[in-house]
Amino acid sequence: MSQDDFLLDISEQIATITLNRPEKGNPMGIHFSQGFNAVLDRIEADPTVRCVIVTGQGRTFCGGGDLNEIMSPEPSDFEAEYKLVRGYNLLAKRLYYFDMPVIAAVNGPAVGGGVGIAMACDFALASSTARYDLFFQRVGLSAADVGVPWLLTRIVGASVANYYLLTAGSIDSATGLRLGLFPEVVEPEKLLETARAAAKKIIDASEPSVRISKLALRHGVEMEFSANLEVEAYMQSYAFRTAEHKQRIAAYRDRVKKKGT
Repeated sequence: MSQDDFLLDISEQIATITLNRPEKGNPMGIHFSQGFNAVLDRIEADPTVRCVIVTGQGRTFCGGGDLNEIMSPEPSDFEAEYKLVRGYNLLAKRLYYFDMPVIAAVNGPAVGGGVGIAMACDFALASSTARYDLFFQRVGLSAADVGVPWLLTRIVGASVANYYLLTAGSIDSATGLRLGLFPEVVEPEKLLETARAAAKKIIDASEPSVRISKLALRHGVEMEFSANLEVEAYMQSYAFRTAEHKQRIAAYRDRVKKKGT
């Protein structure tokens, strides 16, 4: 793995990770998880970062498993393959539960496990050229990969997820917008601008409130409703006591008072 396989730019409290093997379609190779995790480590070590964008260099977001590097028609080692796939899965888990919001800027096709990487982010904004290719069966593999069945089912529902996964289907950007996979689809040249605009809106909120909101969004759906409401009460009580809330509510009251006079 070259250190240039992942580009990292940090500016205005936004970290942008760019998958940078465009000549091969930004695939997931043997060292993909190691390289991606190293970049996430750098982001976590930087106290200025408040939001993350993940995108791909060139025309592809992520081409999924490297067909030449991680797959072979010859007999292969089970343990090595298990560790490789588990590494991808743990990366998806890390993205899903990352301490700060992560936005996928899907600049082109995402294939196989690359779909899992995009869906593990908090939301995915798409270029009009974006596409989710769920082609696992076409190479004799299961769709049970990088969290794709779990994530897709929760976004679009079981029936639609079953249809696309069992038929090895493809979801283009317009269909993804309709199904709720993408809250917004823009022209390719506007994608990063749109992603950064969304990131800036996130950053405009207080750091504690964003962190609490993400905890509620990620963990709340995994709880029974009444338990979730109890946890939310504690979370919101904490937010009420933060210095930034006190400052913002004071500023808001001052603005209202001035308008009324």
